[in-house]
Amino acid sequence: MLARPHEPSPCAPTTGGAPHARGRSLSTMLSRDARWCALVVLAGVLVRVFVSWASSWGEQLVDRPELATPMDRLALLRETQYLLTVLNVPAKVLWRSNGLHHSPLLLKLPAPWLADPWTSACAWIALDAVSGVVLAALASTLARRAERHVYIVPAFVAACFLLNPYAIAACAAKSMSQLRTCLTLLALLGAVHGVSLLVATAQALSTVLFMNPLCVTPALLLLGADAHAQYGRWRARFGQRQSDAWSQWLRRTSVRYAGWLGVFLVLSALYSRDSTLSFVRSVYGSRLLVDDLSPNAGLVWYFFVEMFPHFRAFFTMVVNLHTLSYTVPALIKWRSDPLFAATVLVGIHALFQTYPSAGDSALYLALWSLNYPRLSAYLRYPMVTSMLFLYSALLFPAFHYLWLYTGSANANFFYAVNLVQALGLGSLLLDSVWAWGRERWELERLAQGASRPGVRYVVQR
Repeated sequence: MLARPHEPSPCAPTTGGAPHARGRSLSTMLSRDARWCALVVLAGVLVRVFVSWASSWGEQLVDRPELATPMDRLALLRETQYLLTVLNVPAKVLWRSNGLHHSPLLLKLPAPWLADPWTSACAWIALDAVSGVVLAALASTLARRAERHVYIVPAFVAACFLLNPYAIAACAAKSMSQLRTCLTLLALLGAVHGVSLLVATAQALSTVLFMNPLCVTPALLLLGADAHAQYGRWRARFGQRQSDAWSQWLRRTSVRYAGWLGVFLVLSALYSRDSTLSFVRSVYGSRLLVDDLSPNAGLVWYFFVEMFPHFRAFFTMVVNLHTLSYTVPALIKWRSDPLFAATVLVGIHALFQTYPSAGDSALYLALWSLNYPRLSAYLRYPMVTSMLFLYSALLFPAFHYLWLYTGSANANFFYAVNLVQALGLGSLLLDSVWAWGRERWELERLAQGASRPGVRYVVQR
């Protein structure tokens, strides 16, 4: 029997018990998520320990081209520290050789820790564990703010990074891409929470060390400004408008980012011990001019190897401008969803940058997992994309062995796997962009149907 409007239904919970029931269910859910996240982090650490131990604490993978590029290779950093501290080679001579591509700030890392296989492996494992915890915290925050009953599982997001073969291999190879991943995720966490200092510091340090994260900075600033305007502490103040809070946070963070950028650049100049600042050309110029054509997981190295020298300058400009040209259109198109814009930009740079590695693909897949719960239903080719990633992951070590050890293959075989991985990244990028547009289209039609009860919309998938 239906209850009258002024009488409570006997099946409905009482007013006093409903908040407590919701509070208990929320706390139970959070504690369950915390336990699962702890298990995922523990599993990720144990897998990395096993892989590092099986490869003699990662030393057998340090020079693998698909895992560590010349810009991210630990062996080059060790060699540079040895030349400067043991052989006392003048810093000016080293930087002018254009063979050193690590930032002078990285040269201040403890040399005994980097030289010892076990200690350095533990440091990289700890770095990945921090990245996994940050991803879980990001997922937990986004789950609390999610609308339309979209639930993001923090343990699933952490597992997409900690149990990803790309991330595990890059960690075992001690690639500097894992440090770049950790700094990017910390900046993203600061943006989601509207913490200006964390965004500015982490992103400025990542930019000075690796330069590539510079293109993702605008998306992080917009994401942080939106989060501060919607959830910031300014809402407790009287008389301040939301638009003012948004613009103030954006200006403050931009100034802090520029300030920290200047501080880290000055420290780099001081630590380089070179008054001519030759390290700028060796560290940052090499990424733009593509000096080192060693094989890697990208599309550029083989292209320039086969190119005539008089075309090189033009196509170097084309490659760099092509990668940078996506930043502004992505910010304009996905202004309403800066997190997705940052994810797309990270994926584009993992695909088109001059020196990509497996760690860059792992970062993109980790960020994509934050968008997976709301976009997975709209993907068109998930099986094809998954098979492309699996195919490239299996054939990278096989073709590398056939090329360099048995001599039964050549560079074309290795570059063919690069093309397959690029096809997988491109397929996921295009499919996710289409899924985002389809989701927004359906939401708009459903909103129009709700405002017009007499109209019925039939959405076909």
